[in-house]
Amino acid sequence: MESSTVRKLIVGLLLIALLIACYVWSSRVSADNVGVYFDYEKLIRTVIVGLITFVTIRIVFFTLIRSFEIKNNKRVPGILKDMLGIFIFLVAVVFVVTNIYSQSAMLIFIGLGASGIGIAYVAQDLLKELLAGVVISYQNDFRVGDWIKFPDGTIGKIIKTKLTGLDLILLDDTVLYISNTTITGQPMINLSQLDKPFYDGVKVMLEHDVPVERARRILYAACVNIPKIENREILVFAESVHVNGIVFAIFFKALNYDVLREIKHCVISSVVRQLHKYGLKICELSGQYNIHNIQPESVKKYDDFHVTDAFSVLQFSSLLKNCGGEVQRLFAQNMNRLFYEKDEIIFSQGEDGDTMFIVAEGVVEVKINISVEEERVAKSTTNTIAVLSDGDYFGEMALLCGEKRSATVTAKTDAVMYEINRQTIKFFVAEYPDFAMQLSKAIMERRDKNELLKSETIEELKRKESTITEFMNAFKSFLKGE
Repeated sequence: MESSTVRKLIVGLLLIALLIACYVWSSRVSADNVGVYFDYEKLIRTVIVGLITFVTIRIVFFTLIRSFEIKNNKRVPGILKDMLGIFIFLVAVVFVVTNIYSQSAMLIFIGLGASGIGIAYVAQDLLKELLAGVVISYQNDFRVGDWIKFPDGTIGKIIKTKLTGLDLILLDDTVLYISNTTITGQPMINLSQLDKPFYDGVKVMLEHDVPVERARRILYAACVNIPKIENREILVFAESVHVNGIVFAIFFKALNYDVLREIKHCVISSVVRQLHKYGLKICELSGQYNIHNIQPESVKKYDDFHVTDAFSVLQFSSLLKNCGGEVQRLFAQNMNRLFYEKDEIIFSQGEDGDTMFIVAEGVVEVKINISVEEERVAKSTTNTIAVLSDGDYFGEMALLCGEKRSATVTAKTDAVMYEINRQTIKFFVAEYPDFAMQLSKAIMERRDKNELLKSETIEELKRKESTITEFMNAFKSFLKGE
């Protein structure tokens, strides 16, 4: 119990002791006396008992009960407080009637019992709501600001609590009153007080001629970089087949319901943008809530050979954005298509390499291993530095400058890659005079953007033309030296 609470308790008890002393002193007139002085004495003692009752209620409410709430971090229901206050008041009334005015307490109990039966009969529904409110308040299942979901799928946010129920605001901004008996009489889910993150979903219907595995790769890549999705955990699978197309369910993990609508907005926007990018037609798109966790093992894999062609990948990518269409088409013909399964390592940090890769479909994860010496003990940690999707490329420094692989790249989903080897680069450098400059410029711009994200400095974005020229000369010399 806090020191301030202890002080209040001591002051209250001293005040009660003083009032009891005044009550005893005022009882000096004999009970056999009658007349105006005796009436004054009874009035004074009644007032003193009233003051004692008031101070007692204050002590119980603002010291004992409040201390209990703070210690247990749990609010005592308001209805219980009211009932306790009424009980203390009734005890004081019985004491005044029996000890000061010398009346029988039996008449009081008979009157209270008869009136209680009448009140209970007339207001039985109200009493049910009050008792249900006591249960809800004690269990602390619902609080202002929580989102709750009813069995029929209705979702609303609690904006006000009352003695007999709750006021909710629904997703369409309609205000709805729900009684306490309704809340306790049916199973409801408090979305804001879930023990762990949960899945929500968006469904997309695509045309039948879109291969299942290709659709999964594209839809996964559309959502993987949305920052508010918990742990970037996404599941995509084909759910059902209809006359108009195949329904794909995209499930993502949300930390709580307060951010769910914003995440769903981002998912839908990204999915629509990604499908338009690949030229895929959307037949239907809708949202569906699902509170149950989805097991990744339930997703069945299907093989297909319908993938994005190499020239389209170069259109997505910034690698050859400065080169003409003729160069891009010829370059695409020399790219080698590869398939990687989920969790398959594309290459590891520290390896030699003479190829680079462009992501066509799916998602890859880039991790680096950092060695740290702590208290003369060498320790290493693995950190994810990037998650790459369609159009992103990696491994260029090993190909162009002969460096060791600086990171480990793993397929986060089933993925389609296009591989570029050193012979292809040597051919284009020899046949197209501007190729080396344009390629170097694109790579340096990409590196500048990465450095900008890491260091948050604008100055690193503005490299001089001499830096590009030095880089171009470096890998030209390397190629000629083979």
